[in-house]
Amino acid sequence: MKGLPERLAMPDLGAVGRSLVGVLLAAIAGLQWGTAGAATAAAGAAAIAGAAALQDSPRGPLALVGAISVQMSFAVALGTSTSSYGVLFVLAATAWCFLAGIQWAVSVNAGLIAAATGALLVTAPPVPPTPTSVLTTALLTLGGGLVQAVLIGLWPRRRWRTQRDALTRAYRSLGEDAKRLAADPNAGVDAAPLQWLRDTVTMTDRQARRRPLAYRAWYGLPQRISVTLTALAARSADDPAVPTVLRAAAGVLDVVASRSHTAKRDASLGVLQVEAASDSVAVINVALAHRLSHQLREAVALRFGELTPDVEHVSRLRRRGALSALPIAAAAIRAHLSWGSPILRHAVRLSAGVGAAVAVERFADVPYGYWIPLTVLMVLRPETAHTYTRCAGRVAGNAVGIVAASVVTVIWHPTGLAAAVLAVLALGVAYVVSGYGYVATSAALAAVVVFLVDVSDAADAGTATDRLIATLIGGALAVLVHVVLPDHSMVRLRQRAGELLKTEIDYAATVIKAFVHGLDHPGEALAAAWERAFRARAAFEAAAGATTSDSGDLRRWLKSYRTALNAITTSCATLESNLPARPPATLHTDFVVAVDEYAEALSGAPTAPGAPWRLDGDRLAAAEQRIREAGRSLGPDDTASRVLVAEIGDITRSLVGITD
Repeated sequence: MKGLPERLAMPDLGAVGRSLVGVLLAAIAGLQWGTAGAATAAAGAAAIAGAAALQDSPRGPLALVGAISVQMSFAVALGTSTSSYGVLFVLAATAWCFLAGIQWAVSVNAGLIAAATGALLVTAPPVPPTPTSVLTTALLTLGGGLVQAVLIGLWPRRRWRTQRDALTRAYRSLGEDAKRLAADPNAGVDAAPLQWLRDTVTMTDRQARRRPLAYRAWYGLPQRISVTLTALAARSADDPAVPTVLRAAAGVLDVVASRSHTAKRDASLGVLQVEAASDSVAVINVALAHRLSHQLREAVALRFGELTPDVEHVSRLRRRGALSALPIAAAAIRAHLSWGSPILRHAVRLSAGVGAAVAVERFADVPYGYWIPLTVLMVLRPETAHTYTRCAGRVAGNAVGIVAASVVTVIWHPTGLAAAVLAVLALGVAYVVSGYGYVATSAALAAVVVFLVDVSDAADAGTATDRLIATLIGGALAVLVHVVLPDHSMVRLRQRAGELLKTEIDYAATVIKAFVHGLDHPGEALAAAWERAFRARAAFEAAAGATTSDSGDLRRWLKSYRTALNAITTSCATLESNLPARPPATLHTDFVVAVDEYAEALSGAPTAPGAPWRLDGDRLAAAEQRIREAGRSLGPDDTASRVLVAEIGDITRSLVGITD
């Protein structure tokens, strides 16, 4: 019910249809074999698991769906066994929602899915439990999630197959190129597979931008590896150790392109061999050899599905199965077990808000009272910008969805299978409108909840007005707990400083990439990037104004931070004024790849919620140096590109200054 992220990129229709079929099958099973509320729990679990399976994940959907299904069955078992005991149910909901809130430390999707399991718990009907009813409902919930895994196995996703094939071909070709370069430094690199990869990505460029960084990094990495291989081979005449590095790299690339059962182990061993061979090269070639080994580590990590694209230890690749994610998740949660952490504060807010909401529902006898804790779950996020605006927007979205669904229920009074069909249709609408913002998504999900609860025919006797009142009460509680327990002022300032830095860098990256790749609608794209940066600057200044501190260090930091960001904005304005209508056709491939690599280093890697966005200054400086080296190939008429090189130098100095 709450498992859909706020901005879910619309998946392919086949995958959506598969997910919706799973929801309908789970509802039918719940109606056939379940007790009160079982059909709602089973269908809701299928909806959450289906939405999670549609997200692009390097680890694949099966392990994820299985883990989510187990978590949802525990939540439903806890809710069903305590729902008829007022105080016990309040305590159970409070404890579960604290655990759900702290899971935001792992990732955004983990936090959303955990909140969704809380929604299954708080909608448990207040029916006296029996061991049979609790076990049956929990098993049906587990089955509702696992039916999505079964459907994935029977009906796998076909999307991105062409891109994956092109990627495999590119890595296989690079392996052959590395072998030829080891024997003949002048052999060159076969550009055809790399061009085919670029063409297949360009064909779906809009989709590619919506995929996680771990996937988006796939497509630029082979080109960067080819440039490094060529540059390293050119120095093999003066360094007999270079061919050994190239042959070891060829072995890793062959394994990355293969699909054997031992590929993961062979790749990790191959990377270690490349690193060992790199220690034997001449001093002048050490930087290139280390760059190649780092790129190979990145290729191996992306190919075999690490949680993040930046892998520091190849030994992590030896971990097998979904259990390898557990220690990483536990470490992420432990890092936030301090009172200054915005994630811990969010967990406390969520548990307190849901606990109070469940107490109001059970002891004030509010019709459709489950909408009070549901609204708290749907509204609260560990956000640092526009918090109250977004809370109000989500509550308004809930109200619109409730009204729309109530019109249908008043006219038709659907229950059972009819309500399940309507819930499936509303869920389809939620996928369609998910790209239009959190208000539209909230409205669609609210309609889904209305119909899902009606599947079991366990709803209270009330009117649409009662639902709206309950939603407003929940929204008020969500805002109240945020007012009573806000984030620490310095934490909020640090978060908004990171948000501002990220939006400024996104603006700069958009302008920089336009010099070598162009933009379909440059005016609109650049204006949108600047608008986001402008809003982030306003939020940062508001946080700075609300931070009460007499620290001289803080004042000096604010001054230097503003100065650096103003310098970046000035450089971007200069680049915009020199942006060519079309990228010059004479640009050398090395220069284009160097600019792409700089833009990737500039964009950085995603961070978990609650962690301020950071920049790797060393990586950025190294990427800027490679642009300067590649810029030596520019001709006298490449005026715009020379301006690009100069302004990139200014941007880098400003950003490295902030990082230091």
